[in-house]
Amino acid sequence: MKNLSWLALVAGLCVLVGCERPKGIVEGEVLLDGKPLPGGSLSFVSIGPRDKLSVEGSAELARDGKFKIELPVGEVMVGVDNREFEPMPATGPAKLPGENLPADVRKSLSESTKASSRVSDRWVQIPERYYLPETSKIKIKVSKGPQQIQIELKPQ
Repeated sequence: MKNLSWLALVAGLCVLVGCERPKGIVEGEVLLDGKPLPGGSLSFVSIGPRDKLSVEGSAELARDGKFKIELPVGEVMVGVDNREFEPMPATGPAKLPGENLPADVRKSLSESTKASSRVSDRWVQIPERYYLPETSKIKIKVSKGPQQIQIELKPQ
């Protein structure tokens, strides 16, 4: 009976004080076809009891494809999503409401439609399966302390 009360006391202290899982610092890079992915975000999800998914964190990719994040020790699934950099579809030239607009306003309207159709230098098309950790099939084992990893995305 004493052992049971001791266990309850320790569990209660963990709840009050907050027993944290050990963590590791994961640094790495994401490559697509051997080249750094120039932008996007990574999401890290673990699978707990009863297949419950827990979001463990997210990290932004730098232009050189590198990232750094602190994660709890254990296995996590990784999603890679760069849709935020996908360029908007090209639009036609602005239809001006009339020739009575000043020349500088007409020029500004014309240039703004050109800018909206420019291709982002940080967007590279990746297969949709990588967007979600559950479908990416990318798993990493996080260990205590610092570690280096490389995530290689395949074009198809």
